[in-house]
Amino acid sequence: MYCNHYTKQRGSGLMIILFVIVVMGFMAMAMIKIGASSQTMTTKEVLGTRAWFSAYSANEVLLTKLFPLGNPLVSEPSACKKYSLTEIKTIMPIFQQGCKITTINCIAAMINKTNEYKLISTATCGSGKVTMTRTQEVWAKGLK
Repeated sequence: MYCNHYTKQRGSGLMIILFVIVVMGFMAMAMIKIGASSQTMTTKEVLGTRAWFSAYSANEVLLTKLFPLGNPLVSEPSACKKYSLTEIKTIMPIFQQGCKITTINCIAAMINKTNEYKLISTATCGSGKVTMTRTQEVWAKGLK
């Protein structure tokens, strides 16, 4: 009987092709997972930055209430309080879609005959799966 070496190797190409398909499938799944993770991290970073600047803006608005433009050396202690959500909506313009100021707190103290203020504002941006919250704190001191 004649023994052909090719008849013994029949089907080996199929095994190689199957192995390549499986390995490429796993690599494709890993790349998709990396891409989705990268998109989520970018979204969180953008929303976090927007929330940070929204909280910063709320503190800036409150600082203009505490230190009016006409006489910036004299502070207005009556403007310092914990603001309700309806008051926040009236003093803060709606400037960013998807972001809202959740709290604005102002704490006043008289230290060495000067008014000192601690302003804390919190903003939340996002909806659904990804929501980021940032808190901004500012200390201010009246000169007289």
